[in-house]
Amino acid sequence: MIRRILLFISSYIPLYILLIIKNILERITDNGKLIITIEKLKSAHFFDEINDYMIVTLALISVMSVIYLFVLLRKNGSAHEYTIIDVEDQTGNYYFNYISIYLLSCMGLTLNKVVDVFVLFFLMIIVGYIYISNHMTYMNPILQFLGYRVYEGILYSNATSEQFESIIVISKNQKLRKGSIVWGSGKDDFVFIE
Repeated sequence: MIRRILLFISSYIPLYILLIIKNILERITDNGKLIITIEKLKSAHFFDEINDYMIVTLALISVMSVIYLFVLLRKNGSAHEYTIIDVEDQTGNYYFNYISIYLLSCMGLTLNKVVDVFVLFFLMIIVGYIYISNHMTYMNPILQFLGYRVYEGILYSNATSEQFESIIVISKNQKLRKGSIVWGSGKDDFVFIE
């Protein structure tokens, strides 16, 4: 369960970065003009408003999420042979819904109002619950940025002679086809193809 929560959190790294950049730009511009000066930097007060804390929090969440993804996708020595019974590429599916959450989250929210921060966290909790309870955590654009493709399929484990339905398969730089034999390692609710 913790792994799914961390996968969900990591899927919103682009949103965190967007909110950080938006907040910084709001603070250093006024009506589209850059207002940063040496005098302003010297007299600036940091960590006196919620937005400073939110920038640091979102930056830490982003860095930890990227590290977690690399650890999760790291190859381990327990690879097994699988036969692909049925497979469907899910890489592009559902991303329109995913992007609509970005638009909804960013339209008027800022990090300098406690109410907006509360709304953002409440929205993320609701969306996170839906994603995690429906096993949709593989919808992670960071995986796509890293070159991975996501497949949903039915696999047959040649080692255990068991068939797994609706296993999510994450594969890098290869196309999976019915009937092909692949080597991969199980990672709870998905198999990582090496």
